[in-house]
This record gives sequence, C-alpha cells and structure tokens, in this order.
Amino acid sequence: MLKVNKEQEPDFLLDYKKKHAPKSWKDYNKDDIRNKIKGNILLVEQEEYCPYCEKRIYTNDDGHIEHIKPRDFYPKEFQDYNNILVSCNEKNSCGIYKKNNYDDKFINPVIDHPNDYFYYSIASGEIIPKSNDKNSNEYLRANYTIDILNLNSYELKEARKALIDALEVYRENYEEYSEYIQYFLDDGHNFPSLIKLFMEL
Repeated sequence: MLKVNKEQEPDFLLDYKKKHAPKSWKDYNKDDIRNKIKGNILLVEQEEYCPYCEKRIYTNDDGHIEHIKPRDFYPKEFQDYNNILVSCNEKNSCGIYKKNNYDDKFINPVIDHPNDYFYYSIASGEIIPKSNDKNSNEYLRANYTIDILNLNSYELKEARKALIDALEVYRENYEEYSEYIQYFLDDGHNFPSLIKLFMEL
C-alpha cells in the first residue's frame, strides 16, 4: 500500500464545481470531468500506481475513481478532494472488492503512512501487519485493511512472489544487485514498497 500525497484541488475541478454546483456524484457527468479527475490524480499524486495493491495503472480505462469513505454512507464527502483516489479495476481486490465497506480502522493512504503498518512475507508474497502484537491498534488496523481490500488475493500473492523470486536471482548472481533493484524502481515496476524492502535486506 502506498502513501498518497494529495495536491491542492486542481483549478479545472474548482471551476466545474462553480459552474455546475453538483449536488451528488451523478452530477459529475459533464465536460469529461471524471476522466480529467482520474488523469490528474494518477499522474500528479499516484505516479500511475494503485495506492492499494501497488500495481501500475497505465491508462484511465484501467482505473476508477475511488471514494475512500463510500459516498453512499458519507454523502457529505462525495466531492471532498481528499476523499478521492484512483483504484485499479481488479475485481478481486482493491476498490471494487471494497465496495461500500469502510470503518475508522481502515488505513487511509491519504492520512496514514502505510509503511508504518505493513510488511511482506518474503517466503509467501503475502502482505502482513508490521506489528506482531495481535491486540495492538496497529495490527488490528492493518489486518482489517488487508481483509477489506483483499490484498492477499491469489493473484496478488502470486505476482509478488514472482517478483521476489526474480529479485532473489539478481541478488545471488549479480554484483551490481543494488543497481538492478534501482532499475526496477525507476522503470515503474509493480509493488515499489516490496522492491524498497529488498533494498534494505
């Protein structure tokens, strides 16, 4: 899971609100506004990554606008810019899997620092709570967030494990290991926080 550093609300969105005075999310249906929002958030704030699973989102069609606090239950926050992300379109994880589920335990990548809560099992490719204390707030929040987003879906675990195996080969066979790892990061590979963990091992 990646930290999202929100920028100021873009002028085009402020102008849209002023011009159309939207009363609900359904009113964001003119001037190609949703695609503009997605494109801006993806490029400027998320570096084309899904903040939940850390896979690349290459085009607007590969992602959807995600309300962290679901608009059905938090109607006053439907146009709060800090409540909006772009999630990937994986049906078995992330925003689509999350649906309208939300609780204050949820680790919000805009407010919280995911690196404080999550770690990886190098053996299995699973994302796991960083805290070992199962009664701690940190553990409970991490576990809740993993479950609600299904961050240990079969597909995600297998993809992480394949990356781990590739990185292990580089580490065992190349003196310039750290340069290869940096290349993975610079090239925009999936799972950047996992790659950074390998750099620290």
